[in-house]
Amino acid sequence: MLEKREFERNDFYWRLSTAVAVVSGLFSLVVFLLIVLNYLQFRDADPVNNLLITKMRQEYAGLPQKDDALAERIRDLELLNRKAFFTSQVFLRSGAIMLLVGVSVFMIALKNSLRWRRERPVPEATPTADKEFLAYARSRQLIMWAGVALLAVGMAATLMTESEVVKGAGGVAAIPPGPLAKSDTSPSTGAAAEKTQVASLPATVSVPAPTWEAMEKNWPSFRGPGATGAAHFTNAPVDWDVEAGTGIRWKSDVALPGSNSPVIWEKRLFISGADDKTREIYCYDIDSGKLLWKQSVDNVSGSPQTPPKVSEDTGYAAPSMAALGGQVFAIFANGDLVAYDAEGTRQWGFNVGLPDNHYGHSSSLLAFEKLLYVQLDQRKEAKLIAFDVATGKPVWTAKRKTISWASPILARTAFGPQLILNSETTVDAYDPQTGAALWSQECLGGEVAPSPAYSNGVVFAANEYATASAIQLNKSEQGVTPQILWKYDELLPEVSSPVGDGERFYFGTSAGQLVCLDAKSGKKLWVQEFSDGFFSSPVLVGDRIYILDNEGHMHIVAASSTYKLIATRNMGEKTFATPAFLEGRIYLRTIDHLFCIEQKDV
Repeated sequence: MLEKREFERNDFYWRLSTAVAVVSGLFSLVVFLLIVLNYLQFRDADPVNNLLITKMRQEYAGLPQKDDALAERIRDLELLNRKAFFTSQVFLRSGAIMLLVGVSVFMIALKNSLRWRRERPVPEATPTADKEFLAYARSRQLIMWAGVALLAVGMAATLMTESEVVKGAGGVAAIPPGPLAKSDTSPSTGAAAEKTQVASLPATVSVPAPTWEAMEKNWPSFRGPGATGAAHFTNAPVDWDVEAGTGIRWKSDVALPGSNSPVIWEKRLFISGADDKTREIYCYDIDSGKLLWKQSVDNVSGSPQTPPKVSEDTGYAAPSMAALGGQVFAIFANGDLVAYDAEGTRQWGFNVGLPDNHYGHSSSLLAFEKLLYVQLDQRKEAKLIAFDVATGKPVWTAKRKTISWASPILARTAFGPQLILNSETTVDAYDPQTGAALWSQECLGGEVAPSPAYSNGVVFAANEYATASAIQLNKSEQGVTPQILWKYDELLPEVSSPVGDGERFYFGTSAGQLVCLDAKSGKKLWVQEFSDGFFSSPVLVGDRIYILDNEGHMHIVAASSTYKLIATRNMGEKTFATPAFLEGRIYLRTIDHLFCIEQKDV
């Protein structure tokens, strides 16, 4: 027999619980309807293959000559389209959290409302207590399952919307079968990356690994030694005139387009160029500007017959090359990876797989000691691969969770050298020798193009539509533990990568602002507006910052807590590549030419 249950009554608690249940229920219903409405609006939307943008691109491609105004409208529309997409994603994530909280509060409040205002059961002619209790139990279950169903439908709408839109926005096909083995190591495990094998690649004579001092005296990669944006030499020129020829040591033509930056080893400068049919590598003498050799990158094993789709800004030769000792390496939008010696003889080459994405492959190469690092980011099987520079055989492969269009850097930290990479959500660090994951910090968002910066023990990462974060590296029992010092979310870079001088971080935006932040606090020290935006990255040269805007103006400012313009020099051509700096010289690639700018007293 069931025992008699005492029923509590409290009018104040009942009214309060009922009010909370009504408000939270209405709130949950509104959020649920908004999420479903967002899903219905976006399920057929494609933020990448927008019909209007596609039509405008086709119109632009059919013009007999370039229309800068139309190109600018296309860029502006793409920017607005991407902004709308990421705003929708933020709403979906926030809506899912609000729906979860609202339904939870509703169910708790409803339960308490029933508790404090229960009516005593009126017994029938033949009392049946179990019948009464069963009715109450069924009503509670009905309310509970209704709330669960509401929450489930809302969450499903969130997931379905995000998966379909992100699939269109950044979906990348898996790497086609090629010479690479599929042995990966997840960055979350911290285990050493597994070694892989590659067949049918020619062996070459091994050369001694260059020292770090040798790398500093050259410009071996995008943004210099370690790709950190800090020049070793401090006496770069500040006064020149392209039109008059003053301070211009030489000027050379560039045959094929490419947004990659020049790299230099000893007396040779290397760049690449490509279109949808041809891929080429160029070697210039750094003293005279003479073209020493040109090589067509063809007959590469596994190279696809059909060129990939790339954006106008990225092109077919976006990644900067890497130079190391007597070798130089290049990768193109179709996945062709090649190595040449200083005289232009191909040492090895193969296709790493077609990186099929809506911007094209843009991550630059990086080489250190005897390894060449390739950031091959894709939605499926995204990975960081280390190749032996002598043979082209993969030494290790580290799996990546999310992708980016940024490039890796090699930071010389107090805990040893670290490969540091940005992704769409995190900043990740790897051991350069083994590929073991060292640490990972979630702090980014969106389609990340700027590379990270490192200075004085702090990693700095930023991206438009997300935030900028300063990450302090601390020693712990696990090895290295990242700690976010501060965040900044006002003006942010879209393409240009930041640089640090130990006390401050500097970066340029696509809207034309040059921003300086305090490295310890994140305080905005100064912002300077320029008439044109920045795709090229700032470079620290001694106590100066050099940064090129898209129209070809080199702005030279003091690396200081207060803004001071030292000089502005006009190159007379559009520029998107980051310049290279050696002793007393700047090597600079514009859209059509290569320049060597020399300090007058050298």
